Amino acid sequence: MPHSRSWTAPPTRREITLLLFSLTIFVLSYNLEASLGIVGVRPQKLTASYLSSLGLGTKDPGYDLDGRRPKEWRDDLEKLIAGDWEWREGEVSGVARGSASISGSGRTGMIYNFAANKRNARRAQLEDRGVSLSTGVTVKDQFVKWGKDVPETTVVAHTPGYSVLDNVVAVNGTFFVVANDWTKVPKLSDIASSSLDATKPPRVQDWHILTTRDAADMFGPYAAKIHGTSWLALGKAEAQDPYTLLSLFRTHSSLSTTAPSASFTSSSGLHIIAPPSGSPPAPSGIPAPLRIIYPYIPTFSSPNIPPGPGQDPKAHPPPRERAYTGTHPFLPKAVFPTLGAWFLEDWADLADMHVPFLLERVVVADRGAAERGREHWTPAAPAAEAPRADDLEKRAAPVKETAPAWAAPFFGLQAPEAWWAPVRAALLRYLHIDDNGAGAGGSNSNSRGVSLWGLAKKQTARKPVLAYVSMQDAPSGAGARLLDADHDRLVDGLQKLVREGVLGEVYVLKGNGSVPAPEWEARMSAIARSTFLVGPYGFQLADGVFMRSPLEVPAATEGKGHKQEDAPQRPPAPLLMEFFPPGTFVRDQQYAMQVLGIDYMAWWNGQIFTGDNLPEVVSQSTPAGQDLRVPLDVEAVMRTIREEAPKRTA
Repeated sequence: MPHSRSWTAPPTRREITLLLFSLTIFVLSYNLEASLGIVGVRPQKLTASYLSSLGLGTKDPGYDLDGRRPKEWRDDLEKLIAGDWEWREGEVSGVARGSASISGSGRTGMIYNFAANKRNARRAQLEDRGVSLSTGVTVKDQFVKWGKDVPETTVVAHTPGYSVLDNVVAVNGTFFVVANDWTKVPKLSDIASSSLDATKPPRVQDWHILTTRDAADMFGPYAAKIHGTSWLALGKAEAQDPYTLLSLFRTHSSLSTTAPSASFTSSSGLHIIAPPSGSPPAPSGIPAPLRIIYPYIPTFSSPNIPPGPGQDPKAHPPPRERAYTGTHPFLPKAVFPTLGAWFLEDWADLADMHVPFLLERVVVADRGAAERGREHWTPAAPAAEAPRADDLEKRAAPVKETAPAWAAPFFGLQAPEAWWAPVRAALLRYLHIDDNGAGAGGSNSNSRGVSLWGLAKKQTARKPVLAYVSMQDAPSGAGARLLDADHDRLVDGLQKLVREGVLGEVYVLKGNGSVPAPEWEARMSAIARSTFLVGPYGFQLADGVFMRSPLEVPAATEGKGHKQEDAPQRPPAPLLMEFFPPGTFVRDQQYAMQVLGIDYMAWWNGQIFTGDNLPEVVSQSTPAGQDLRVPLDVEAVMRTIREEAPKRTA
């Protein structure tokens, strides 16, 4: 009779083995997916292909790393919604591989995928190909631990009102310049103005200067970093106009020179004219701006109206009007695709975080500071204009006393002669216009074609193109406009010139208000191709800066091994004709044309002003809600166009 065992007897070896085996099987089978992942088997694939057919593993497998369901679980609806495309780890989903080229260097590029087996363009060989999953700015890069060594602010370029500064700190809405030697930085009143009154220097809560020791005590050892170049347009909406973008880009372009100038009066009263310390960056390595900041302009000029009593709170609110920044909202998107816009609300968000932000590079534009420091607009270099023989093309020398405030960087900062060419080229690409070396209005005066037998032949020049910016249909208060009778005679006369073959095309355009996208594109296409741009005075003519400047073509120089006739010849300059009421003259459009090498005429009815005989600057105010009516001698305009058209057609 076998020996009897009680429940309290110790387990035998066989019982312990059976217990451990059962527990192991239970654990592995209870969490099968996790167990398979330990040994390297994808549970989603195994579940979908095998276990589901056995009636097991019906748990939803979730999503793959590319954000889609596993391939075995996808159906037609999944492919319709999410798409059917190949994805590789380390790439951005949904971006075609190898189909895009780099549009910027360093951190200024956008998101691109490059095929491993496809040869990239020359610019694609850059070390940093832009922001992606493995390159560019990371979360770690946006955190700065400086301890007690707060970076000092460096003045890269400066003229009153327009500055390029590295390492500017912003805390609670205040900009801080950090410098131990205050004689190496301009006075804050030459950099910016009060946020309440642009005619006065900045308040302590607007701009402040600190030593590195004081900055470390005030800011602490940490900061967030705003990478790249930021454009800072100070001033409220009423202080902005179309030339804000022009002056900012001119200031930015000063970095392309061999040694960007820094002419300023320091806080101690010492006037300094010297290039910044250190070697300047190479022109090809200058990053594009990543953002433009309007710290005093709200996103919308119209208020947000909440739903009233009895109204559906979920109903879409009425559309709001965007605040005025001086340019059409489509223009920055077309010519600066990497440029984001920050407004008052965005700047307030940063201020409310109560942490220091280190701005890597800031290009500051403040017209109040430029106006106060007008006497210090030290010319950086002589005007780079090729000598011209025609009397019309003799332009008056820049006079800082009568120049607009936004012209300060054109006096005090150097820039390449073709500094505006990249912006116009970007607009032409956006509009799908092929300049192809053509002169103003599409004329191709110096290019040569190839005949069937390989012989060079001169291409036929195109006839001039004229764009007339009419304000007749603009709303009341939009700006000056011609008398209705003169407007009708002008349109009829221009159409007659087309029939006679004097002009190739004539466009009657609207002002640069908030027109829809197709109309804006057609308007800009006409102006960019124009030989003549005419219209009543006002900012509606400011888009004339996108006519082709002859300065885009390098001047012919005769040197060793180079013949002057072999060099590309500059095309004829376009002509802007601005119609003023007698006794009124403002110089904004004239000066913009002057710096771009484009010819300019001012009209008082039938009296013409060009070159050195421009009238004195006299502005005329009109009562609110009324528009100034401009008389015009249409016959004199027609005669002038007949005379000038052959000179601008080659």
